[in-house]
Amino acid sequence: MEAGASINVTRLRRRRWPREAVQGYLYLVPVFLVLGSVVAWPLLESWRMSFYEIYLLHGIGKETFVGINNFIHFALDPDAPTYFENTAIFVIGGTFAQLIVAMILALLLNGKLPLRAFWRGMAIVPWAMPITVTAMIWRWILDGQWGILNYVLLKLGIIEHAVSWLSSPVWLWPSILAVDAWAGFPFMFVNLLSGLQGIPQELGEAARIDGAGPWTTFWRITLPMMRPIISTLLLLSVIMHLRDFATIWILTSGGPGIRSTTLSPLVYVISFRFFQMGYGASIGIVLMAISLIFTILYLRRLRLDTD
Repeated sequence: MEAGASINVTRLRRRRWPREAVQGYLYLVPVFLVLGSVVAWPLLESWRMSFYEIYLLHGIGKETFVGINNFIHFALDPDAPTYFENTAIFVIGGTFAQLIVAMILALLLNGKLPLRAFWRGMAIVPWAMPITVTAMIWRWILDGQWGILNYVLLKLGIIEHAVSWLSSPVWLWPSILAVDAWAGFPFMFVNLLSGLQGIPQELGEAARIDGAGPWTTFWRITLPMMRPIISTLLLLSVIMHLRDFATIWILTSGGPGIRSTTLSPLVYVISFRFFQMGYGASIGIVLMAISLIFTILYLRRLRLDTD
């Protein structure tokens, strides 16, 4: 009798499953519609536009199919190596600058310091500020004529004359990377600090008993145990830097000339200042392909961490 009842329950569940599954998918329809309208459709439209010559000043709807000519044009552009070099400097320099600052602060604030909770809160203040506000403030600070940084350094006698921080060939990229590090290190800091707190204190105590100093303890114990977190943060930071538009654009607008123009601002300039939408879309596809490579690596890193 009990066996028959269990069989009936199983059959009932099998009959109800398709209905429940369909109902569940229906609940997901609004999500799919939103994702399709704000993610899938723009990507597909950008991909389509990259194969056309679209010049906005000729009027809407006047498109000429050119195949892969837009991509060839960009590959043969004599300034293309400069754009890729600038992108590499911004991505690699910004990523490691943020990592170094975040790691130093995480190590310091993981120890026993007076007012440790207060300093931890202060460390994430830059993260709470919109990047547009942050970049605008730093642009005023670094202004070559009226900036407060020049004023303070001149008063202290550190420099003899005002420095054009955001136009000088020597100080342009160090200034940009310093602003980027200040604005972006809190994200890494929070993750690194949580990782440090997850390391058993017994390991550090055993290393000190064996005569290991702070530097040896960091290289032999802390860093190996933090490697999964660091590798994930590095990949995520690369993706975020590749798509970063506001930092470069607000600070320098890609100048002077094209000396600080990366791929992300270049897409905007080509599309909305020179009105070459097809050519701009092709550059956007190149940028998306590069980002996709690191996105796949990031997802694989997450899968390894969860397995």
